[in-house]
Amino acid sequence: MSQKLAGQLLKGIYSAVVAFLGSLSAILAGSATFTDVKPGQWVTIALASVVAFGGTFGLSGWSGPKIDGGGG
Repeated sequence: MSQKLAGQLLKGIYSAVVAFLGSLSAILAGSATFTDVKPGQWVTIALASVVAFGGTFGLSGWSGPKIDGGGG
């Protein structure tokens, strides 16, 4: 595995963990417990984590738009 790919993976995993914990903390605010979390809320937490991972992984490897210098 290249160093660039490893860096992208770590950034993606970090973002997914932050999204997971952020979503979970919003649901568990107050006196709620893990047993109070409904299945739909778990799906939302999982989707937030997947989107955060995918977005960060993709953008961390993106070098920006290709500008060819042409034009007319």
